[in-house]
Amino acid sequence: MRRLVVTALLWSGATAGFAQDAPHGRRPDLPLSVETLPHEPTVVKSGDLITAAYRVRFKDLIADGKEIVVIEDRMAPASLPVAPFDAVALDVRKRQVGKEHIWDFVYRVRIINAAKSTYAIPSFSFYWLMRDLGQKMEEAKVLQYETDPLPVRYVTTMTEDQFLNIRDTIEMESFSRRAAVLRMIGWTIAPLPLVAWVVGLVMALRRPTIAPTMKRGLADEVETVEAQIPELPTLGRARRNLQDQLRRLDDLASSADAAALRDAQRGLVLSLRDYLTAEIPELHSGDTARDIKRHVDTQLPDGRRKEALGALAECFVVHQNGLEQGAATSQGDLAGEAAAIESLLQQLRPCARVMQQVKGFFGRS
Repeated sequence: MRRLVVTALLWSGATAGFAQDAPHGRRPDLPLSVETLPHEPTVVKSGDLITAAYRVRFKDLIADGKEIVVIEDRMAPASLPVAPFDAVALDVRKRQVGKEHIWDFVYRVRIINAAKSTYAIPSFSFYWLMRDLGQKMEEAKVLQYETDPLPVRYVTTMTEDQFLNIRDTIEMESFSRRAAVLRMIGWTIAPLPLVAWVVGLVMALRRPTIAPTMKRGLADEVETVEAQIPELPTLGRARRNLQDQLRRLDDLASSADAAALRDAQRGLVLSLRDYLTAEIPELHSGDTARDIKRHVDTQLPDGRRKEALGALAECFVVHQNGLEQGAATSQGDLAGEAAAIESLLQQLRPCARVMQQVKGFFGRS
C-alpha cells in the first residue's frame, strides 16, 4: 500500500502542470466532475465491508470532434491509495442520460485496526483526459479530479469471521527478480559436476595403457637400480675394512709398480670415506672430502675425538686430491700414512675413549 501512495504522489506531481487542484463537488469550467456519494454503513467493526460510491459525470463531445476518456486502469482497487483502509472490490456501473455519461464507481473497502476511532477514507484522484478524434492517447494531457474524504466510525476490533485475512501493515519487498537470478545460476551450475565427470572419463579412456610386460620390465629395472645402491657400513665394519686396507699397504713390496700403488691409494680413500661416514652419522652421502673436513672443524665439539677425526679427514682430503690430480705416491709415503692412521684408529676405539674420559675425570679431581 505504501507503494501505491508513492505512485499516486508521483502521478500528482507529473500532472500538476496540466490541471490545478479542483475543489470538491462539481466544477462548471470542466467537462468532467466527480461526486462523492454517502457510504454505507457509517459505523463498522473489523472486517466489515464499506460501500463507497463515486459518481463520474462527463459530456458526450463526439459531435464537437472531441472525446473524454476516463483512465479506468488507474482506478483499480489495488492501485487505490486509501490506507489504512483496504480496497477489495470495484463495480463500475455505466449509463447515459441524453448527452451526459454517468459512471458510478462502487468500491468495497474495509479496515482492520487495533485502535477504536473515527477514520476517514482519504481523498484520491480520478485520472482522465480529453483528446481530439484521431489523436493518440499518449499525446493528450492527463488531468485529475479529487474526491471528498469519507469519515467512518470504527468501534471495535472484534469480528465474527474467525478466518479473516488480516492485512499486515508491514510491506515486504519483492524478491522475484533475485529468485529468478538465483534459479538461473542454479540451473547453470547443476550440470557442471556431470560435465567434469564426463571429461575425466574421456581423458582416462584416451590415456595410453602400459602393457603388463612393460610394467614387469620397469619393476625389474627398479629392483636392479636398488640392488646397485651400496648399503652404508656399520662403524665396526668400516673400521675393519680400513684396517684391512692398512695391512694391504704394509704388505706391498718396495718394488711395487705405480698401478698397484695407485690402486692401494684408491682403496685407502674409499675406506677412509666409509669410516668417516659411519663415525659421523649426520654427514650426507654426497658430501665431498672438503665438506667432511669442514663439518669436523665446525660442528664437532672440541676434544681428542675431534682432533683424531680432523687428522683422518685431512688425510682423506690429501689422498683424494692426489687421485684427482694424478700425483705420484711412493710406497714409503703410503706406509707412513698407514701407521699414522692406525694410531688414530686406536685413539678412536670405544675402550680407549672411555679410559681417556676416566683419566680426565680423576685428573680434574
